[in-house]
Amino acid sequence: MIIVFLGPPGSGKGTQAGILAREHGFRHFDAGSLLRAEVESGSELGEEIASYINQGRLVPIRIIGEITKKFLRETQSDRTMFDGFPRNLEQAALLSESLAALNQDLDHALYLHIDEDDLLARIVNRRVCRSCKRIYNLVSNPPQQPCSATGEDCDLYQREDDSEEVFGRRLRIYQEETAPILRFYEEQGKLRTIDADADIPDVSERIRGVLGMARNGKA
Repeated sequence: MIIVFLGPPGSGKGTQAGILAREHGFRHFDAGSLLRAEVESGSELGEEIASYINQGRLVPIRIIGEITKKFLRETQSDRTMFDGFPRNLEQAALLSESLAALNQDLDHALYLHIDEDDLLARIVNRRVCRSCKRIYNLVSNPPQQPCSATGEDCDLYQREDDSEEVFGRRLRIYQEETAPILRFYEEQGKLRTIDADADIPDVSERIRGVLGMARNGKA
């Protein structure tokens, strides 16, 4: 089974994809994490990526394509989740072509729907641990246990692209470029809409219900 998570910034795509990956053994393609890892490497490509991310702009298809094809070649798995990709119709076509080259196809496009005001509240309170890289929310999902990497309290920080100003730009880009993907997958009969305006466990249960999965079991 191959799944794509869709939704505006702050809708919980990365969190929910990570949960399903742990519970069902899916390989998790997290475009955002892969891009940020390249930025942290200090490479020339990483500096180019940072210039786009910090301005709330989409990273060019050229860069995303390189990362996607490398991931698929190394993974060679039919249990894969894509989070943060595709972000526009051009990327959706690229993903279809990349999967077809490996005789694979997308099964479900999960759209996490949530109102704009709730999105803003999630974004400005989102924090990431520098060590274990887990994502938290200061209000709805603060760290409940020591960092899995250090054994101490998580060293939390706010991403530059999680500021209210940058979020506004990211949301406008999403509405202009990413939202049309919903029609793209709906026409293929692959779109599944999930009400994401709820606590993390409740949203996870809704997703499992749509996919026909049991908690901590296989599909």
